[in-house]
Amino acid sequence: MTADKSEKKDSSDQFTKENLQLLLDTIEGINHTKEFKSVLMESLEAARIVMNSEASSLMLLDQDTGELFVRIPTGPVKQEIVGKSIPKDQGIAGWVVKNKRPYLTNDTSASEHFYGELAEDFTTRNVVCVPLINRENEVIGVIQAVNRREHKEFNAHDIPVFQALASHVTIAIERTRYIDYLQLRLKEKDVIITEMNHRIKNNLLSLSTLIGIEKRADLDDAGTAALENMNSRVESMYELHEMLVEENLEKDVELSGYLQQVSEKIHDSMSYILHDVDISFNGDRVDVNPENALRCGLILNELLINIYKHAFTEMDEKGEIKIELMEEGELVKLKVTDNGVGLPDDFSFGKGDSIGMWIVEELLDKLDGSVEVDTQKGTRFTVEFPAA
Repeated sequence: MTADKSEKKDSSDQFTKENLQLLLDTIEGINHTKEFKSVLMESLEAARIVMNSEASSLMLLDQDTGELFVRIPTGPVKQEIVGKSIPKDQGIAGWVVKNKRPYLTNDTSASEHFYGELAEDFTTRNVVCVPLINRENEVIGVIQAVNRREHKEFNAHDIPVFQALASHVTIAIERTRYIDYLQLRLKEKDVIITEMNHRIKNNLLSLSTLIGIEKRADLDDAGTAALENMNSRVESMYELHEMLVEENLEKDVELSGYLQQVSEKIHDSMSYILHDVDISFNGDRVDVNPENALRCGLILNELLINIYKHAFTEMDEKGEIKIELMEEGELVKLKVTDNGVGLPDDFSFGKGDSIGMWIVEELLDKLDGSVEVDTQKGTRFTVEFPAA
C-alpha cells in the first residue's frame, strides 16, 4: 500500500515537472505575441499542450451582456462552438467566475455545475477550469482544458500549473487589448489631423486670395508693398504645411528642400521688381523640427524680400543671389549672399525701421540663433542656430 502511494507520488511529481517545462516554453511564446487574436490562439494551444487535453477553450466576459463568450476553442468541434455563450452565473465557467476559484471534475455527469454540451458530437468527460484575473482582481474570463488524453484524469497537481499559465494569458490579453485601444485612438487622431490640415490649407489659400483681392484696390505704394510682403509670408507657411502633410506631421522636416521651395516661390513672386536676377540654392541635408523649419523659412522669406527691394536698385550688372545651407558640428548655418549695393553703414536689426528685419530678429530669438552681416562686395547674411 505504501509502495503504491510512493509510486503515484513519484509519477505525479514527474508529470508536474514536465508540465512546468512545457509551461515555461509556452509562456515565452505568449509574452512575445502582440496581436490580440494571436494571443488567444497561442493561449488555447498552450492550454491544450500543457494539460495534455483533447480540447481547450477560452471564454471572455462581456461586461455589457454579462455572458461568457467562447472566443477561440481548440479540439474536434471547435468550429461548432466558437462564438457561443453561456450566462456568467451558470455552468462550471460561471461558477469559476463567481467564486474566482479553479474547478476540477473527472465526471461531468455527476457535477451539479456542468452546463451541458455546446456541441452535439462531443462528450465532456472531465474538465479543469481556472479564472483569468487581472491586476485589479477582476475576472475577465476563464480558460479550461477538456478531456485529458488516453482517458486519464486531471488531478490537483494540474491546478497550480494551469493557474500559472492563466496568469500570463491574462497579462497578455490585457496588454494586447491596450495596444488595440491605442491603435484605434491613433487612427481616430489621424482622421482628425487630416481634416484639420485640409482646413488649415484651405484657410491659408483663402487668406492669400483675399490679400490678392485687396492688392487690386486703390492703395499707395506702401500699402501694396505691405500686402505683398504679407502674402509672401502666408505662402511660406503654406509651403511648409503642405510638405508636413505629404511627408509626416510627426517627423522632422528636411530643411534644404523646404527652403529651396521658399526661395523659388519668392523669386517668382518678386520678379516684377527685377527680371534680371539669378538665384541659386545649394544645401546639405539638414533635418529640423517643424517649428524651427517654419522660423527658418520665414527668416529666408524676409531676407530675400529685402534683397529684391533694396540690393539692386543702383546696379548695372546682373543680379545674383546665392543661398547655402550646411550643418557644421552642432550648428546649422544659412547663408544668403547678393552682389548688390550693400547695406547702409548704420544698418542694425534692432533699429526697428523695417518690419521684416524686426521679424527676423524675433525669429532668431526663438531659434536661439544669431546672424552676422558682411557688407563687402554686396551683402552676406549668415544665420546660425543649434542643430538639435
